Amino acid sequence: MIYIPNDFIMDRTPAGFTWRDDDMSGIPRIRYMDGSIFEPFLRYFAYGWLNKLFKAKSSMGPDAYSLREWLCHTTNLGLDWVSAGTDDVMRSFRSTFAERVEEGELAAAQVELKLDHIFSFYQRIRKAMPFNGEEPMLQFVGHPDSLAPITTRRVGGHARWSGWNKIDRKAPNRPTPDEDQVERILEHLRAAAMEPLDGTWKQALQVYAAERNWLVACCEARAGLRAKETASLSLQKIADALANLKIVNISTGRWRSSLQSNPLNDAVDDPQLQSEIRTGLERHAARGYTTINVAVRTKAKPERSVEFPIDLLIDLLEIGVWRVRKALFERWTADGKIDLDHDAVFLSSTRDGARLSTKSIADIVKDAFNGLDIAGSGHRLRAYYFTEMAWLLWTQELATAGYRSDVAITNTVLNRLADLAGHKSPGTMERYYLDRAKLRQKLKRNKPTLDARKDMMHALIGVSWNLREDTCRRLQRVIYAFDDCEDSRFFTVIDAAIDKYVDLKARPQPERSSHLRLITSGEDP
Repeated sequence: MIYIPNDFIMDRTPAGFTWRDDDMSGIPRIRYMDGSIFEPFLRYFAYGWLNKLFKAKSSMGPDAYSLREWLCHTTNLGLDWVSAGTDDVMRSFRSTFAERVEEGELAAAQVELKLDHIFSFYQRIRKAMPFNGEEPMLQFVGHPDSLAPITTRRVGGHARWSGWNKIDRKAPNRPTPDEDQVERILEHLRAAAMEPLDGTWKQALQVYAAERNWLVACCEARAGLRAKETASLSLQKIADALANLKIVNISTGRWRSSLQSNPLNDAVDDPQLQSEIRTGLERHAARGYTTINVAVRTKAKPERSVEFPIDLLIDLLEIGVWRVRKALFERWTADGKIDLDHDAVFLSSTRDGARLSTKSIADIVKDAFNGLDIAGSGHRLRAYYFTEMAWLLWTQELATAGYRSDVAITNTVLNRLADLAGHKSPGTMERYYLDRAKLRQKLKRNKPTLDARKDMMHALIGVSWNLREDTCRRLQRVIYAFDDCEDSRFFTVIDAAIDKYVDLKARPQPERSSHLRLITSGEDP
């Protein structure tokens, strides 16, 4: 008889089940078809829970499934679980998955993880179940020179099965928010700023915090900054970038003085200087530039150059510095606070003048994701940025090359993405985003066909409930005929028959709403 997993019923212990006076409800157990419980597995999971080998009872599931498969395999070999605890049987268990791994149905790492679960069971069962009936439990696992049937080797200071292969676990594929989701997050963060000030400082702080939080998310979604880079964003570095373009006047190089004032700070109380800086930025944009390179401190090295969209820089200055930060500084100065951070762009409203911390920035964006029930965090806004930049760079390079794709275009885009990410050379991240950009290009090219297919399915779903059986069968034949027929006269006859014999009723058309977008300052609605 060949045993399959369903022949061994796996469930969890009921409420009120205890083990050594400890609540042991909800742990996995395996029962035979006759209802009897396979005691070794139950003891193993109870022992594991008491000794904190598992973080939660829910995390025991993968181990339980692996052990159930193992029990089926050993039963098919005609072995009981004690006799099956050997190196050779573990290798035979691995071989049963070879075909599935070769066909790509199962990852090799998943098989190794199953073997690791089985090794862990045999390694600990002697402590979990000291006696097998009236006999002391065998010592299954030991060193290669011991008599133990399952041998080990040391890997990174840990005992591993001698036949163990390294398990390469890929990072979880966290979803990247799309354009609509990013705009919802930005609008959510800025919602409180849309309310007029009522004269109370408490409500004013909420408005200022909303403007700040919105700009924080913009830096991640539109400039690709990490939380740490956003927290350390320097007003002096922004001034240096503008000075290099002659937008502001500031000494550089050896003529630079630590006592020299920052013109962006000077502009806080100088509307004329604000206007000149704004005009300089707009003049730079009129020349065809869309970004300005600003140095930011990063985790890998002291700083890297980031391409800030010009309209984002304008918002950072006009809203973040000349409005929000100015109001906060005026309040704190009036309260006697003197140690204010004039180089910080983003300030904590609860720490009176201190720079917003990296954790606070991460929490601000994460809370927005959670509040809108969107999967992800601030780092996924950075992923959105690279998704958009890969698409933009790919389409630009493809157009420049006359829409002839080649290796040179691919390498150029990969290098540009690596540069934007602050990486020394392109890696898997850049390749991933470029592949997504190519797929997006293909989908956009095929969009009319995709829309036609969606309209066809919409029509079929809308009328199918009212069609008789014979009509449905006829429609099925027509669909297959459309797929098989290569004679254009057939389609001409179909069109002529519809025009002559059928007066089509007016049908509601599926709505195609365009993407919403935020209107940045300086744009007309």
